[in-house]
Amino acid sequence: MISIPRLPAVATCLTLALTLAVGHAPQATAAPVSTVERVTLPGTGTITIAGRGYGHGRGMSQYGARAAASQGVGYQQILDFYYPGTTSVAQADEPIRVLISADSDNDVRILAVPGMTASDSVNRNTPIGFPGQTVTQWRITRSGSGLYLDGLVGGSWKRWSQGASPGFLSIAAPSGFIRLIGPTGTQKDYRGTVRAVIDGASPRIRTVNEVRMDDYLRSVVPAESPSSWPADALRAQSVAARTYASFERAQAPGAAWHSCDTTQCQVYAGHKSFTSAGVQTALHEAATTDAAITSTANQVRHSGGRPAFTQFSASNGGWTAAGSQPYLVARADPWDGTGNPVHRWSVKLTAAQLRSAFPSVGTVRSITVQSRTGNGEWGGRVERVVVAGSTGSTTVTGSAFRSALGLRSDWWKLTASSRIDSDFTADGRPDLLAQIPGGGLRAYEGNGTGGFLRQTTVGSGWSGMRLVIRAGDLTGSGNPDVLAVSAQGTLYRYPSDGAGRFGPRSVVGPGWSSMSTILAPGDVDRDGDADLLAIDTSGSMWLYPGNGTGGFGARRFVGPGWSSMTAVLGAGDWNGDGTADLLARSQTGDLLLYRGNGTGGFSPVRIGNGWSGMRLLLPVDDWDGDGVPDLLASDSTGRMYLYPWSGSSFQARRQVGTGWSSIERIF
Repeated sequence: MISIPRLPAVATCLTLALTLAVGHAPQATAAPVSTVERVTLPGTGTITIAGRGYGHGRGMSQYGARAAASQGVGYQQILDFYYPGTTSVAQADEPIRVLISADSDNDVRILAVPGMTASDSVNRNTPIGFPGQTVTQWRITRSGSGLYLDGLVGGSWKRWSQGASPGFLSIAAPSGFIRLIGPTGTQKDYRGTVRAVIDGASPRIRTVNEVRMDDYLRSVVPAESPSSWPADALRAQSVAARTYASFERAQAPGAAWHSCDTTQCQVYAGHKSFTSAGVQTALHEAATTDAAITSTANQVRHSGGRPAFTQFSASNGGWTAAGSQPYLVARADPWDGTGNPVHRWSVKLTAAQLRSAFPSVGTVRSITVQSRTGNGEWGGRVERVVVAGSTGSTTVTGSAFRSALGLRSDWWKLTASSRIDSDFTADGRPDLLAQIPGGGLRAYEGNGTGGFLRQTTVGSGWSGMRLVIRAGDLTGSGNPDVLAVSAQGTLYRYPSDGAGRFGPRSVVGPGWSSMSTILAPGDVDRDGDADLLAIDTSGSMWLYPGNGTGGFGARRFVGPGWSSMTAVLGAGDWNGDGTADLLARSQTGDLLLYRGNGTGGFSPVRIGNGWSGMRLLLPVDDWDGDGVPDLLASDSTGRMYLYPWSGSSFQARRQVGTGWSSIERIF
């Protein structure tokens, strides 16, 4: 399991009441979504990846449990929601055997105390020691197929074993605590006993702590959920952790170990940690989590008469992920986004990091998401992705991509890139926004194959804006923003909420009255942030580098002479070189592609003529599902056409709508 990251404290006071669907049938898992989300990379520079959640997302969200408990939801209801169909059952507090992963030097050393005993598969609780001599450490080593115990007496090791112990050799102390000395000399106290077990060929042995289940949980629960969290969140964590460990134990009751002490299983650090000199450095138990374990003593969740596979992770991003069991369902989570610092995240990656993660493909040239789960924003978690480079390509799962790059989850999206982002509904398909007479704003959802699904009114009052554009993702949220200049010259940013509407606007800055055109082609300067270009009334173009937080850095001069163009539009990457480009229409009706050079400059090439008759023009992200951007255009009669772009030229246009003559602008 992934433990909760230690992040700055977040507020526990919740202002939004959420309705829990406990007792209702789980939502049906959506079918996987095929997609062609291709982002071409320049080979240098930086890209931004936005994501949702932390961990695999299956079962309980720990931050979701925290938010639910803060609202007064009991731990049983929390567990009912995250593991629907499981039942609460009491079990005996039996021991569990946990692999101590860090002790891997093929001997097990224990700090000696009086009264210790040894056990193996033949003899139980045999007193160990040398009469009249002081033992300071005990050591278990392997020879052939047997284990032997030595005591450290006067600085020398002395053999205690009279014969080899097959399988395992265990040490116990009267206090119930054993201090294990690690390979570097640091020490840890463990409850229960510590044993050496044979693992593979000689001299390989592994170290295992056998401990009663609820004593084991005393270290696990505070490692997985902060002990300051609400009591019912800690109770839910206690039951989930106890059940998860019981499930592991039930898979192979006689195994040398049932679980491990890392995030691959459940985080377990023992009772206390010490320096090599015996100075305590940490206590791994807490009073609040002890109380949660005690109040839920012996409680587990069952399915089909056996312990359930109660997976959990820090955050599911708003949707639980479907798992291997019928109770691990995909469903919207009403709690995960509340007070959760890892519900949304973004990270910048360099070309060098991509090459290091996928060395077999050489310099990474493109990343193409081909399939998603179908649940949640952007079409859900990534299932399949193709990484192509200078020497080849590889197809990996979303989980493998996550692991290779150290991402927080497999629910991610390349954003703020050279790819235009017009997916305002966060369904994985590009959309179009249109301003209608009277200042109303409509959203037209794309169907991913070249047409439209539906239209929805999403706002009003836009007639007061002199300039309005789709701006891409300016903040690393994974969703596009809109920029608008008011009649007074103030530039505003409207963040998309991922459902086709917008959150509260923010002021970017005043003084934009001198600009006749603004456009957002994507990441112009290869720093991983979406940028803004503006043309002033004299025809000079300026680059405003995005800062990744919704604002812009000091502007830079791009070039003069743009007043001769009747339209200049941000286009994304149209020639496949990984750098954002522009489209411009001349006074004679020629359509020009201005290819970005990655430093803020552009070079033109003519890609068409006869465009004077088009009243509305809009470069869009891959509108027809072939992996390259396209162009939408409406003529004076109100007919809307799709001009599919092949990467080097336009294919035959297709009419995709009528009635657009009343539309004032599209973006």
